[in-house]
Amino acid sequence: MIPKSVTLNKNKKSIQFEYPNHTYLLLTSSYLRACSPSAENKNKQNELEVSKKIKAFNSVLINKVEAVGNYAIRIIFDDGHNTGIFSWEYIYTIGSRFQDS
Repeated sequence: MIPKSVTLNKNKKSIQFEYPNHTYLLLTSSYLRACSPSAENKNKQNELEVSKKIKAFNSVLINKVEAVGNYAIRIIFDDGHNTGIFSWEYIYTIGSRFQDS
């Protein structure tokens, strides 16, 4: 699902996604960093690993969010990580999982 707006929080610790059906997702920088779909993370996405990574990335902030065409965003983190391209579908999937936890 494509959000109608994407807003980086002023403290750079979260991004809010607003959807046309008045649904909102608020995802923290540590969760997004832990769930980065980059090649280095591809084989490490089980829940235990993500939980450990969230703690490890607790102090990571988001420097910038860039559009990638009409299908995704790239998040530039302050630890130098910038290779994960987050598709709208992936954001909604991990966001729904995060909101449920």
